[in-house]
Amino acid sequence: MLRDNSQIKMSLSPYQGLYDIVVSEEHILRKIKESIDFSFVNPMLRKQYCENFGRPAKEPEMMFKLMFLKKVYDLSDEKLISSAQTDMAYKYFLNLDPEAEMIDPSLLTKFRKTRITEDILDEMLREMIRQAIEKGLIKSTAIIVDSTHTTANARPKTVTQVLRDLSKQLRREIYREMIELSEKFPEKPSETAELADEIQYTYQLLENIGEDILQSEKTGLIELYERIKELLDTDRIREIRSKADEDARFGHKTATSTFFGYKNHLAMTEERIITGVKVTHGGEPDCTQLPVLLEKAINNGVAVKEAIGDMAYVSKDNLDVCEEKGVTLYARTNSAVAAAAATSLDEGFSFNKDAGLLQCPAGELAMRVEKRTAENGNTYLNYFFSKKKCQKCPMCGQCRMGKSKGKCYNITQPSEKNRQRLSFENSDAFRERMKVRHRIEEKNGEMKVTHGLGRADSVGLASMRLQTYFTAFVVNVKRIVKLMDPNPA
Repeated sequence: MLRDNSQIKMSLSPYQGLYDIVVSEEHILRKIKESIDFSFVNPMLRKQYCENFGRPAKEPEMMFKLMFLKKVYDLSDEKLISSAQTDMAYKYFLNLDPEAEMIDPSLLTKFRKTRITEDILDEMLREMIRQAIEKGLIKSTAIIVDSTHTTANARPKTVTQVLRDLSKQLRREIYREMIELSEKFPEKPSETAELADEIQYTYQLLENIGEDILQSEKTGLIELYERIKELLDTDRIREIRSKADEDARFGHKTATSTFFGYKNHLAMTEERIITGVKVTHGGEPDCTQLPVLLEKAINNGVAVKEAIGDMAYVSKDNLDVCEEKGVTLYARTNSAVAAAAATSLDEGFSFNKDAGLLQCPAGELAMRVEKRTAENGNTYLNYFFSKKKCQKCPMCGQCRMGKSKGKCYNITQPSEKNRQRLSFENSDAFRERMKVRHRIEEKNGEMKVTHGLGRADSVGLASMRLQTYFTAFVVNVKRIVKLMDPNPA
């Protein structure tokens, strides 16, 4: 139940004067408190609380500010609460009395999981941008777009290992809760067994014990059984690379280096204020997110006339979307990107701009590309994939590569198609606008190095989304404070 704060009397703590002594005017938290109005949080989150029943909940604004502080200083929940108990600047920022007792750290977990949704995060970002616009801090009509990766808080494994871990977890729970069912276990496959053998074994295990589990009252055991069965029935098990984090995926930073985790797609104004956020798994292509970021920036109140990015964002669909919205796309065309964009790629295939190669639905990169020009002027690009990897791939037979003997994907690039675009990219105006693109890379570095976005705090896409948005809130507020400072350092 959320209390009506209008009926709560103002505190008359005799220690309030400590704040004037301890928290200087130059302290970042004092500047943030004086510059940003956080009162929007309570009405925005009121719908997430029961109006008439339950124990009085902690004020949403204070909980939001605690989450905010967590990312400002990149702290764990326990360290945050411990520091807030003794740090006067923290308590001043939280609107608490100096002698006030802090909450239990577990309440932060509950707040994250039950009070905040993706829609609310977008509303919060929109409100912060609105305040920046009202203060006259956003004057540009351009957004700079880019993505940055975050390493998952889990170790990646093969599909076979993941399935083996899940069945092992199920057997362990049965030994603990219903040991009599252990007599129905089928014989386990060997440690060197292939994925097909592990799938067959798991299906047999579920069939042998399923009826008994579903008739029991063991809620946790039933949920685990149904989870494994759903993963097998929907064939989603072939996509998962970690039992602990089912949403994380492999992505490519270069042709030879990969990461396991997530991608944070960002749109930012020239004033370095983030106006759009989209979080996906690590294997998601950058190019598909430009329309999303463009729409978010416009919905958040930015009059977008230009979009500036790297070569990943030049595609036929993106150019069409930008033209439809009256937005000029400043991004340099890579010949291979242009070739991929000129053809409608099979589902799941995409061009990886970091590696400069085509990527298959399983996330594997082509080994090499051969280019030739025909007499009619068309350019042909042949992307060759590893035959060994295709044969062992869990998706073998489900995509074009699995059915191709040569494991080769052919793309045709009409020579005339990109002439006007390349001419535009060679202009002085284009080169001048591209000079501001580095600003978003600097922002990515700030978010990862200073505020902990380099590694996920928890597991799952929802947790990663929460972490990215709150990191964006922090860097936005810091930027607003800096832009409002009449005497910047």
